[in-house]
Amino acid sequence: MKTSITKWAKLNKFIKVITVSAVWLGLWFLISAVIDKEILFVSPYRVVLTFAELVKEPTFWQSALMSIFRIILGFVAGMIFGIICSIAAHRFELFKLFITPFFNVVRATPVASFILLAWVWISDNSNIPIFICFLMVLPIVWGNVTTGLNEVNSGFLDVSKVFKFGWFKRLKLVYIPSVMPYILSAATTSLGLSLKSGIAAEVLCTPKFSIGKEIYNSKIYLETPKLFAYTTLVVIISVLLEKLVLMLVRRTLKKYNVGGEKHD
Repeated sequence: MKTSITKWAKLNKFIKVITVSAVWLGLWFLISAVIDKEILFVSPYRVVLTFAELVKEPTFWQSALMSIFRIILGFVAGMIFGIICSIAAHRFELFKLFITPFFNVVRATPVASFILLAWVWISDNSNIPIFICFLMVLPIVWGNVTTGLNEVNSGFLDVSKVFKFGWFKRLKLVYIPSVMPYILSAATTSLGLSLKSGIAAEVLCTPKFSIGKEIYNSKIYLETPKLFAYTTLVVIISVLLEKLVLMLVRRTLKKYNVGGEKHD
């Protein structure tokens, strides 16, 4: 009985998703038909045709893979550095006082300003998107992990001291299960931001073999179907990366036997 209810719930959700998608697709067709100017607004059919043409070109795959590589590299570096800074700040009050203004400035400064500054600072344009992704991830990881460390159950810490746990055992049994939901929440939140900021950096600095450069060229040469196709590619990459991260989140939470309420 429970299995049949679960299957019906999944089927019902699938039908709703298909219906909503069909409505939005219909609106897209309707708007393109009303405007009737491809240079301003492209129909879904034209986007699919353009996308099918692009996937046959080697530069399409080179641009997609290089953009994904830059974004993931900046994202991972930001996660690692943000976690290290959070741990250091939790351990040393002086470091916390020193580093907090930096993260506040990064959080408040527009992405475009950092991209333009990075353009001045960094000679190799291909490294600018990596730096921007790294910078955008930092304050999110910092905020989440710092909160997680501050909310570690003091009772668990007292028990670990009573039983004289070593630092590794205390890390494994107390800190990691308590902080992991906050780390994973930071990962899921910052992934989308790093993707958008990374592509924006590519559009402005146009590194070789990048989605951002293709988007910029499409705008310059008024190739609106190509612009829509590459934008669709960004959406597809975003969805796939989000699914991948969520899968890793669920596996990690299951491994450490902690709840996932912090990242829903």
